[in-house]
Amino acid sequence: MATSGINRRSFRMLISVFLLTLGIFTFDSTAETLTGDDPVTEVEEIVSKPAWCDLPVVPQSPPQLKNLDHLPSNTIDRFWLSRLEDAGIEPAPQASASIQLRRLHYVLTGLPPTPEEVSKFLNSEDSDRWLKEVDRLLGSEQFGVHWARHWLDLMRWAETDGYERDRLKPHAWKYRDWVVNAFNSDMPYDRFLTEQLAGDEIPDESVSSHIATGFLHLGIRDDEAADPKQAIYNDFDSMLDTTCRSMLGISMGCARCHDHKGDPIPTRDYYRILSFFEGLKPYDTNLGNAISTTNFTRRLPVGLGERDFEAELAAWKIQRTEHLREVKHLIDEVRARWGKDVFSGADAALEKGRILNLDFNTAGQPEAEVFDFIDQAPGRDGSLALLLNGQGHLSIPRPVQNDFTISFWFKTSRRGAGNDQDPRWFLGTGLVDGEINGVVNDFGISIVGSRICAGTGNPETFVSGPKEMNDDRWHHVCFTRQQSSGNIALWIDGLQYQPEPGKFDTGSNNPLNAPENLAIGRLLKGGSRFHGLLDDLTFWDRPLSHEEILNLYMGGGFLPSYFEIVEKQLGTPEALRMQSAVGLALNSEQPTTEFEDVLSAQEVTRPPVSHIRIRGNASVLGEVVTPGFPEFLGGQTATIIPPKDGESSGRRLALAKWITDPENPRTARVLVNRLWQHIFGSPLVGTPNDFGAFGLPPSHPRLLDAMATELVTNGWSMKYMIRQLVTSTAFRMSGEYNPLSAQLDPANELYWRFSGRRLSAEELRDSILAVSGNLNLKTSGPSVYPPLPKEVLSTSSRPGAAWGNPLELTDSMRRSIYIHVKRSIPHPLLAVFDLADTDASCPVRFNTVQPTQALTLLNSEFSDRQAHYFARRLEAEATDVRSKIRRALELTTQKAITENMIDRHQVFLQKLQEDHELDESRAMIVFCLMTLNLNEFVHLD
Repeated sequence: MATSGINRRSFRMLISVFLLTLGIFTFDSTAETLTGDDPVTEVEEIVSKPAWCDLPVVPQSPPQLKNLDHLPSNTIDRFWLSRLEDAGIEPAPQASASIQLRRLHYVLTGLPPTPEEVSKFLNSEDSDRWLKEVDRLLGSEQFGVHWARHWLDLMRWAETDGYERDRLKPHAWKYRDWVVNAFNSDMPYDRFLTEQLAGDEIPDESVSSHIATGFLHLGIRDDEAADPKQAIYNDFDSMLDTTCRSMLGISMGCARCHDHKGDPIPTRDYYRILSFFEGLKPYDTNLGNAISTTNFTRRLPVGLGERDFEAELAAWKIQRTEHLREVKHLIDEVRARWGKDVFSGADAALEKGRILNLDFNTAGQPEAEVFDFIDQAPGRDGSLALLLNGQGHLSIPRPVQNDFTISFWFKTSRRGAGNDQDPRWFLGTGLVDGEINGVVNDFGISIVGSRICAGTGNPETFVSGPKEMNDDRWHHVCFTRQQSSGNIALWIDGLQYQPEPGKFDTGSNNPLNAPENLAIGRLLKGGSRFHGLLDDLTFWDRPLSHEEILNLYMGGGFLPSYFEIVEKQLGTPEALRMQSAVGLALNSEQPTTEFEDVLSAQEVTRPPVSHIRIRGNASVLGEVVTPGFPEFLGGQTATIIPPKDGESSGRRLALAKWITDPENPRTARVLVNRLWQHIFGSPLVGTPNDFGAFGLPPSHPRLLDAMATELVTNGWSMKYMIRQLVTSTAFRMSGEYNPLSAQLDPANELYWRFSGRRLSAEELRDSILAVSGNLNLKTSGPSVYPPLPKEVLSTSSRPGAAWGNPLELTDSMRRSIYIHVKRSIPHPLLAVFDLADTDASCPVRFNTVQPTQALTLLNSEFSDRQAHYFARRLEAEATDVRSKIRRALELTTQKAITENMIDRHQVFLQKLQEDHELDESRAMIVFCLMTLNLNEFVHLD
């Protein structure tokens, strides 16, 4: 939005002055000093300089400490302690060993240590016990489970689209599992980002790297958008904004409609970055007004990256083609010597079951009804073929029923309706079709996008061939069905294609008794008409054999009668040679592999020309822009190298390389700031997603740069940096309060003590399950559906279909990260304890205090049920009341339990029995519920 009479730079400067006068906008005292003589001029000079975060990361020499009593454990401690010394603040003393251990377990795994783990650690005399415990937890599967949740917050993690229908995002859970595995395997951070942005474009792509790109599609999506084009660009904006905030700390999305009001980001830079994503396939609207996900899911061969299945298959096809050519060469030789009629009668076996042949050589065809304009044109072999120019089609009485073969030749340069990813024939342009709306016992063959697809109903079973069948060449198609087995098969140019396992492959022997007529050149129900040539359309009332189908494709040579004629005319050696070639063609084993369906990035064939969209309106085009980087970070035009497979543009890989370049001043700083945040409870830069003018400056700029340098130097290893942080003296401080320190630094911005916090929503639920003995630590796999109250489900427009059921009872007790995330129905316990917002990147969860939290912990069905399990566990693990109390407190607080503590709780139990007339068993359940509400359990430190 333009401002009247003032340019953007001046506007930004005045805003900065205004914020400065309010004490909201500050400058790092070590970098800038305002004299106060001419604040407007001084602020303008400061604003015109590069921001601290846009200057190169400078390697830092560890400072010398003044106080010899300060004992740093590593380099991080030196910078931290030096900052405290400059401020005249003493750090808090070290926490007790049990507090340190509890803190470490929660920070690294999100789970409490067991009493046995606490006892083993406290009783260990090993001087390296802390380092060994750190390494043990870093190597635990639960480390990745916990730390993945931090990243998912940034990626607006959810498994549904949002809005009223809140449809499922297929296979989204695989992205969550990818993140877990990436943390556990210590995937280098530069690779971690690259796979998410461009896992389909990297040279060593794999199924895993394709899954990583699923984050691009995690945003909210309106499947009934009034303006579909605007909805597409809203989706692109979500990708851009999430990428820039989470990876670079840039609020780039603020420049969508106008120049950024704080940072030096013109709208032009926004659309240069957006162009990296514009090649991604947009919404597909094949299913009425409902937006389909076929442009976001793809089927990939398992082992992609380890085994080049496509290359194996191509090599096999070449070898098989050589065998076919050998056969054809011998047949052609016989015809050349003894005339075209020498094989007359050799195809007699193909007459069996042949019901109808339309060769299109005559002006009209028996029983064919012509609709609109059709014509004839030269066919494959000099005869005539049916010419369909997109304006006409034929209709014939249905010639076959439940067992059949349909064979024809076709040639086109046009794409059919639909897209290459969806094999449902009734979404394409019909070639031979019997589709009837709302009827399942039908069948048809269509060109869908650039692929030939076929299928039957009752139930729906689909099969598809390879892409690029619109190459303006003749191709042979054969579609067979055998009722007794329910099997269907599609043959294209002599190669068989079967329904892909797990997707529309549920064929049956049910009868196909509809329709009465078939359409040729269009779907029977209507839709677009075929533009191209059809020839030699033939129907059989039986499924032809492999030999017969190859005979049709090759024009003879694959039936026993041909061998006899070749032997007679050319001799036995040539006949044996032909039999050998036929045998090799028929019996050579086609390479096979399993396939996996994934939510993944897919690009259009050619990315569109990118424009500025005036005021963010997708339909109002402005200046043409090319992919490039922000002016304030260099402004280079991107060097884009398309991948060799030609399936994408290479744009996103260029963006990933720029973001992960060690010279990029933002990337490493943003990450180490987040690592500090999740370990110490608050970040060094208080606005983790915005390092710009409206963000906060770092409390420890030298420490931030030192950590950023160390990260890159050590191969972008996140585990290495986390290990450095949790082995520091700073991490093992107590939370002891010091009035003098509090006066100098009331907000604890310099980390003079360890700040306590409430457990996160997931930590709290997982800890309750762990204490009750019910936590299922299984990792990976589809999301689970713990039972929800009917009152929660009633808020959905379809309460009965709003939530799934757990396959097993233990599934509902898995860690919280594996709970299905439905935008319209967040899990009640997690939501009330401040679950991350799923609509946008969430850098910080702000802990709230509200009555519903206490009500949920005390009165919910979940808490009551787990209290019962907890009491049952105590009954099994302890013999008397006092030992049960001790065990309960050890499990929940991880503290040394004194006899006085036990006395107080025993009195509480007695009062429950006396005042509320509870028996011993019920009183123990209430006691267990109470311990799950203790501050020592719900809070860390």
